[in-house]
Amino acid sequence: MKGEGYVLYVGNDCFSCNKIEQFIKDNNVNVSTINIDEEEYSLPFSLMIIPALVKNEKLIAYGPDIIKQIEQFKAAS
Repeated sequence: MKGEGYVLYVGNDCFSCNKIEQFIKDNNVNVSTINIDEEEYSLPFSLMIIPALVKNEKLIAYGPDIIKQIEQFKAAS
């Protein structure tokens, strides 16, 4: 699945982040990942919850809802 323009924001020691990253890997989803604890990033809003899926600087989903969103991407492609 192509995830063009999608960015997954994760953090260190985040169980949900690890789960989402593994789901993305297992399903061969092409999504960029930024670890907010280790990398510089800039968004027009504050990230209050991680993991967070963003496209074009707009929050698409966060937490376990990311899996549902990715499944919708896959169904549409």
